Amino acid sequence: MGLINWIFDFYQQYRIDELRRETVQARADAMNVRADAGGVDVAKLEQAIGELALAVKTVQRMAIEKGLCTAEEFHRKLTEIDLEDGKADGRAKF
Repeated sequence: MGLINWIFDFYQQYRIDELRRETVQARADAMNVRADAGGVDVAKLEQAIGELALAVKTVQRMAIEKGLCTAEEFHRKLTEIDLEDGKADGRAKF
């Protein structure tokens, strides 16, 4: 079992490193929505929101298709998280 554990640990460390790189890139991308004058570049912001929406939709669909949850369970959890800040407004507190 030693070799199997070593391979698993190696893979886990690789994924951690990948996620760190993705986090750094996401932070850099977030800074890119700023305009030169310090305001917000609306086109860049819309593109970033669109990319985020696509990623969330993909994860949601994969979770349902792989049987991790049903669409109803996903919606119930979404509603539960939405209400964590005391208002059902379709947004999560961050």
